[in-house]
Amino acid sequence: MEAFKSQRSRIPRVAIYTGPGSSHSWIWLVEALERMAFYDIRFVDETWVGAEVPANTLFVPGGDTFRLAESIGPSRLEGLARWIADGGKYVGICAGAYLPLRSSHPPLDSFNLVKSRIRNLSRNLPNAITMEEKFSVPYGCSYVFHPVRGPLVVDFRGLPLTAPLYGGPSWEDHGDAECLATYSSFTDDTLFLAEESVARDTMMGRPAALRKESGKGVLYLFGPHFEHPDYLVSNGVIGSVLTNPQDGPFVDATFREEDCGTPDAARLKKLKGIISNARVMYRGLEGASWRIGQKTWDHEKIGYFINAIWERILRTEATDMELSLSHGVEEGFSRCVSRMRDIRSAMRDGIDTTREADYLFRDLAETSSAFLDRYFSALRATVS
Repeated sequence: MEAFKSQRSRIPRVAIYTGPGSSHSWIWLVEALERMAFYDIRFVDETWVGAEVPANTLFVPGGDTFRLAESIGPSRLEGLARWIADGGKYVGICAGAYLPLRSSHPPLDSFNLVKSRIRNLSRNLPNAITMEEKFSVPYGCSYVFHPVRGPLVVDFRGLPLTAPLYGGPSWEDHGDAECLATYSSFTDDTLFLAEESVARDTMMGRPAALRKESGKGVLYLFGPHFEHPDYLVSNGVIGSVLTNPQDGPFVDATFREEDCGTPDAARLKKLKGIISNARVMYRGLEGASWRIGQKTWDHEKIGYFINAIWERILRTEATDMELSLSHGVEEGFSRCVSRMRDIRSAMRDGIDTTREADYLFRDLAETSSAFLDRYFSALRATVS
């Protein structure tokens, strides 16, 4: 902690996109950043992505690339390109890594910053041998396909690292970017969605991570999830991106500090009860899945949000940290519990619940962001 205090002036201020199109994986990023004592974090939706990003580093996590582009919109993507050129740092993971790639297809044609071509793109879709619902996504007259899922080994500047892949790209070549890492081997736990020969041809020796300078700024694009909390060594890739001095001095930025309430142990206790109910409720949705946009969402992704909040409530109770919460956080999570209850009831009656599930995941992301915003504000206060 003392080391963090002494280096605090060099720690970048981070924004994480949690708006439409993002998946639960930004929760993994929060876990990794907190473990490495990066506390200057804010959570932004599509209205803040553009020239007004309130940070010098923006993470765009996994999710649905098409929905990301549609939600952010052409004008904000153009503003984001200007923000990068003025010195911003963009870190795209999985879906966020596809977003800046060159494309002629709307809505992806407003953010053409990296010319590297993806390898996992084909007009003739290979056969899926399992998990067909996660295997491919239409892209114009072609398909983006995902030959493997789970952990695999990448060579990151000569260092072998294991990290999971859940739909992220492999690149045909590095194009106008610098290749930081290549896919080097599968593991015993790699799940093949296509024949192994197809997977090897698509992945092995191909770029897995890229770095591209753009004006005064820089983009990092990662296929694998180096931020996954089960792969602590790989988390260091995220840390090095934030602290590498070759990227130049950090840009000063001022975050909005909104009045979100006063420290209240009773309010935290009430929220704990709501989250406890949510944990029970989401277990009752076991086996459920929904196709929302181009992405399949299953009930486990609900648990990532709920358990992340539960763990931080317990951490807060175990310390002297003063966590200020608004009534809106309680209302948001109460609404999530109600939505899960309604979904479970509708599923028993054979009613399609896709629309309600879409609303549920939006509420989970927005309310979890609001809670974590105050949580990291409280953490920063403990080291200031």
